[in-house]
Amino acid sequence: MLEVTISDVSITNVGFALFLKPRDSKSAKVVPIFIGPLETYSISSALDGITPPRPNTHDLIINMIQEMEGKIQHIVINDIIGNIFYARIVIQTNEGIVELDARPSDSVAIAIRSKCPIFMNEKVYNEASVLIGEEAPEAGGGEAKDIFSENDEPKSELETLKVQLQKAVDTENFEEAASLRDRIQKLLQDN
Repeated sequence: MLEVTISDVSITNVGFALFLKPRDSKSAKVVPIFIGPLETYSISSALDGITPPRPNTHDLIINMIQEMEGKIQHIVINDIIGNIFYARIVIQTNEGIVELDARPSDSVAIAIRSKCPIFMNEKVYNEASVLIGEEAPEAGGGEAKDIFSENDEPKSELETLKVQLQKAVDTENFEEAASLRDRIQKLLQDN
């Protein structure tokens, strides 16, 4: 496991993204995780130390865990399947350790509020990291992709539909998102 930190939270040409990198790393390689606008707001406001007048969902979760005498130990971004990241929230309770499946965006928002470490499986980092702001090295034959490059277009119908689905969700066009979800499910069933 690598301990990671938030490098940036910003808008890209395909929506909002959370950029994670190994703690104390000088590398320009980061892992971009595309997130929705509400999660972006929650993460950004927590990073800026803004406390809402009423608890938002992530604050409520922290309050619930504390009231049940639990403590968030850490979060782990433990897997990536296709373009979907998976995370676990690890909580110490009186009865022992509890691990909850969660979206990475929610996990990070909770980690910031609870001031706990964020870890990433090394396999996830190696598979999902991209080089930002530098040219890829020519030696070694492979070229790292800049995520803002126009050449980073999806290569298959499934990848194209997934990108369109993410854009529909990010813009809260849920009718289009439902239609795209159904097309993706049909395509997966046919294969």
